[in-house]
Amino acid sequence: MKPSLPSRFTAIVAVAVLVISLVLVAAGAAWQKPKRQPIVLLDLNYTFVENQAETAKLGGEDFGRRLEFESYRRWLLDLVRDGHVILITARPEKYRERTLARIDSLLGWKPDEAYFNEHDLMPAVCKQQVLLTRIFPKYGLPSDGTRYLAVESNPRTAFMYAGYGIPALRVWDDWQYVDSTRASK
Repeated sequence: MKPSLPSRFTAIVAVAVLVISLVLVAAGAAWQKPKRQPIVLLDLNYTFVENQAETAKLGGEDFGRRLEFESYRRWLLDLVRDGHVILITARPEKYRERTLARIDSLLGWKPDEAYFNEHDLMPAVCKQQVLLTRIFPKYGLPSDGTRYLAVESNPRTAFMYAGYGIPALRVWDDWQYVDSTRASK
């Protein structure tokens, strides 16, 4: 059986980034280190958005309509704001400006960086692509001493981060996923 197109794409991207990273390491590339660490990889939907289930009922897949009603977990912002926060989301790129404006209007805050889904990929695949093509080349790998922390609700994405040595604090609502301690047994 042939691998699906998304899995082939992911494999190609992963190999390309690995090769680029090895070339940069061999060339003695110096990665940027943000002034604040850890680098926090903050998920948007179901993690930072506290009423995702309710807004999903309003507009289905139309994030434009849903954005008008989103609220965010202020306690989570208070938890991560001392780090270098990178908002990384599977939300389509076309909602980038409106999403960031909504967050700023309600919280008076903007992430240090934000990456949205440019290629309509599944969440874990989208975030892996951003990690490999944008974040690691800019800041280095965890094995290089760069400190990362992911705040994530999706278990597949948390598992992907763990594969790179990035711990993930999982935030979700009770109805969303099974307890990860039970699921791992």
